[in-house]
Amino acid sequence: MVKLLISKITENAFSNTDGDLVYKEIKKNLLSGKDVQVSFKGFTSVNSSFVNSSLMQLLNDFSMEEIKKRVMFIDTTKQINHMILTRFQFEEEKLHLV
Repeated sequence: MVKLLISKITENAFSNTDGDLVYKEIKKNLLSGKDVQVSFKGFTSVNSSFVNSSLMQLLNDFSMEEIKKRVMFIDTTKQINHMILTRFQFEEEKLHLV
């Protein structure tokens, strides 16, 4: 398992650009067969733009089940957990409607 510290990838966790950088690192590691711990150490909140760019893009490359199994979030806050959970729930509901 690889531990990715967002703070080592980007200074902020707010823009689509920040999220794209994190997405590329997560995807690279997953494609190489490694499970990923994503550390939010140093961040107290994130917004939907960042979560969409960093995490929801993964659904274009991996199934929801694989993401749930292979990507873990650590060093989070209640706000970060809520943002990630609600975005994944929304995307999962969209998948069931199709």
